[in-house]
Amino acid sequence: MISKKAFPLFFQPPTTSKYWIIIPVLYTLFLQFLTGVPKPSLLEEFDAAEIIVAFSEEIFSYPFWLQDLSHLPLFFLFTWTWFWYLGHKNKLWQSPALYISMLYACFNELSQTFIPQRFPSLGDLTMNILGVVIGVCLYSFIHSKMCRKPKASNL
Repeated sequence: MISKKAFPLFFQPPTTSKYWIIIPVLYTLFLQFLTGVPKPSLLEEFDAAEIIVAFSEEIFSYPFWLQDLSHLPLFFLFTWTWFWYLGHKNKLWQSPALYISMLYACFNELSQTFIPQRFPSLGDLTMNILGVVIGVCLYSFIHSKMCRKPKASNL
């Protein structure tokens, strides 16, 4: 059984303070920035700062299959942070975190339509959704193990 003392910050919702929303919101912004970076050639045309061009070159230097695969852990973590903040409902399909994660996985990919020299990819969308599904399943599994009530003894 998974100990409730192990990593409580990541398995149990934060306190009642609404300020904790900053964690999933900042991660969402980070993810949108990371997946929405234009190609280096376009940045050079606009005389972008050297550090931004270098960052773009670094991102696009990886093979396409590795770029696609990187979406899985990114969206796994995205889903986890929203479930962590919003909590887990008894019925998974009623969870706002599930809807936020699935809609954002699609929105993120479709938003690339509006970035010059970028385009939506079925491979990226598949990895986005797979990351969400794995995040939901793992969070639900761990949450159910941690919230399980101990069996009463027959003494």
